[in-house]
This record gives sequence, structure tokens and C-alpha cells, in this order.
Amino acid sequence: MRALVTGGAGFIGGHLVEKLVERDWDVMVFDNFERASLETLRTLPSEAELRRIDIRDLEAMKRYAGDVDVIFHLAALTDVVESEVKKDEYWNVNVVGTENVLKIAKDVDAKLIFTSSAAVYGELNNVAREDLKPNPISFYGITKLECEKLCMRYYEEYGADIVVLRLFNVFGERAQGGVVKIFLERAREGKPLIIYGDGEAVRDFIYVGDVVDALIKAALSGKASGRILNIASGKPTRVRELAEAVVKETGVKIIYESERRWEIKFSLADISLAKKLLNWNPKIYLIDWIRSSLKSS
Repeated sequence: MRALVTGGAGFIGGHLVEKLVERDWDVMVFDNFERASLETLRTLPSEAELRRIDIRDLEAMKRYAGDVDVIFHLAALTDVVESEVKKDEYWNVNVVGTENVLKIAKDVDAKLIFTSSAAVYGELNNVAREDLKPNPISFYGITKLECEKLCMRYYEEYGADIVVLRLFNVFGERAQGGVVKIFLERAREGKPLIIYGDGEAVRDFIYVGDVVDALIKAALSGKASGRILNIASGKPTRVRELAEAVVKETGVKIIYESERRWEIKFSLADISLAKKLLNWNPKIYLIDWIRSSLKSS
């Protein structure tokens, strides 16, 4: 199998490229490297073909995409706060860039696995099922929802083979951001953990290795075409519980500060559809991983 991974020098993309090469896939990476992790770049397998290509440059992608079986589209800008002040850039990268990738997938007749986000749901009152009406509260979430609509249009109008995976809060080795990474870094430096608000906000954390497993299963499965699937643990974790788990291992303190704008208070996924269609189950859970990570550092 030959795969193209956009954003393959990023956090999730790097883990995916490693796993694909391990499985003897031929892998090409498109990345502009502007926000690539040096740690990820150092660990990318030499067997992967790396090209400095921005997904906003359709002609460059056309020149090098070649004959691929699957496109894993992970390239995106993902900072919720930044998205509110750089709307044009977020629209061009996330939406225009995704349509360019869709055009490439259509031209080369490749299956497309698109990584969307729980941000499309916005604030939730109950566990999120895929048929829930999206209601993003951030511009980042708006761009991801627009990308989903583009994917569904290409599926319906052109018969493109597309699977959309809505990722929840991804954590793991080489993460470039997120509350788990921030808490662990501060704890290792002996600094207090900062919680914005009362710490009761609920998140659904999913390990990067489990996300990679879902991506590959989505590429190989014939049951999920044209579907949107939640990829998460299905288990609620309060931010306070996360902080307390770190404190228990390290002894640092917790500081509470004012709640931040655009912070979602409740985010939890129903993952039954992904389990059913992909024969997929998450294997690594947050608190276990935190204990192991802190003990090994």
C-alpha cells in the first residue's frame, strides 16, 4: 500500500508515519514544516519520503502526489485561541487546503481519511453522538465543520471514498500542546499546575497510538465510507482529576485562575459507531499513561 500523509511531521502525523512504515507501507509526507516538531522530525523513519509542500499549493501537490492508495489528511492549524485572531489564515489552511487535498484524492482515485475535531460539537450537555447537530463555538471548530461538509460533498457528488474521524483530546509522546503536555512539563520543572476555572470541565482524552490505530483501520475498512466517526476514549475526565493525578505523582501544587473564553465545559464522545464499523477499541487510558510517563522520566 502507498500512502500520502499531509502534516506527517506533526504530532499525530509523525506517529502515523512510523506505524505505516513499520507495516511496510510506502509513505510520502507533505508538510510545510512551519510548525513541525523537531522531536518528530528526528524520529521520522528514513524510509518515508518527505516533501516540503504546503496544502494551499495545489499545483505542487499535483506534481508530487503520484499514485497513492490512501491519503491521510492531518495538516491543519489547530490553536483555538489563535484561530480567533488569524481567521483568514485558518480558513485558507484548513478549508481551502482541505479542498485541495480532496481534489488530489479525486484525481488519483485515492481513499481519503480526514481528521476532524470534537470542536465541531461545541458545548455539549450530553455524550456526543455523530448524528448530533454540530454547533462550534470557536472559529477553529467552524473551519473543521466546513471541511467535513466538503468531504461529504465529494463523497455524494463524486463517489469519493472518504472517512471522517472526529478526534477528541489527543495526548501522548511528542505532543506539541494540550493540557496533558502542559501539566507534565510544569510538574517536571517543579512548577504549580494552573487550572482555568473550577477544574470541573470534562474532557475525553484519547492516546495518540489509539488514534493511529483508528486511522489505519479506517483506511483498510470497507464499512465506514461516507461516515463520520468519533475517535475518543468514551471516558470522562475532569481537568481537576487530571491535575490531581499529576500532583499525586510529583507533589506540585495547583493554582486556580479565571476561566478562559472559548473553553468548552463538557466534551465526551459516544464511540460505539467506531467500535462497530472499524472493529476498534482504545487500549491506553490517560491516568495510567500519566503514572507510567512520570515514573519513567
